[in-house]
Amino acid sequence: MYSKEIQNLINEFSQFPGIGPKTAQRFVFYLLRKDSRGREKFIIDLKKLNNIFSCSVCGNFSDKKICFICQDKNRLTSKIIIVAEPQDLIAIERTGEYKGLYHILGGLIDTVRDFGPEKLKIGDLFKRLSSSQIKEVIFALNSTIEGESTVLYIVNKIKKDEILSQSIKVTKIARGLPLGAEIEYADEVTLGEALKDRKAI
Repeated sequence: MYSKEIQNLINEFSQFPGIGPKTAQRFVFYLLRKDSRGREKFIIDLKKLNNIFSCSVCGNFSDKKICFICQDKNRLTSKIIIVAEPQDLIAIERTGEYKGLYHILGGLIDTVRDFGPEKLKIGDLFKRLSSSQIKEVIFALNSTIEGESTVLYIVNKIKKDEILSQSIKVTKIARGLPLGAEIEYADEVTLGEALKDRKAI
């Protein structure tokens, strides 16, 4: 029905999370209705994503090799929050309740989709825990089967390590987040309360 150029772009947008063919089609026709200057700006902004890196310390997206949070000398180095994705980090930062470090796993354990722990940045996490002064690990993962499975896997690894099990307190964010909730979509007040009321694991 469409030219190859239009259909290719519809196919690209259809691969975005939560975007079906009809929504992808609307995106493409929105771009077609823009004038050439508007489309050119969109193209330039897309190309600028090539200048974005994954932080070599925590995994956050940044325009530098080490993100602004990891470079901040005022952050508490005794606490680290474990999140699944960079957008979860942003959600927590918006609460203003947390001033420690972060570690982004890059997803959650999902055996149904054959996404095991070896595909997450769990090895990098334990390198950080073993070579730092971190005293508390805080889990801020989605309240889903995948989130809970990931927490359980990492907690068991910590408990099996004689040094880490004695030196690190393990907690997870608490009330306010119902079962099945995703960190990214929680409002600042709810997420802030969950941070303050975190519980030991």
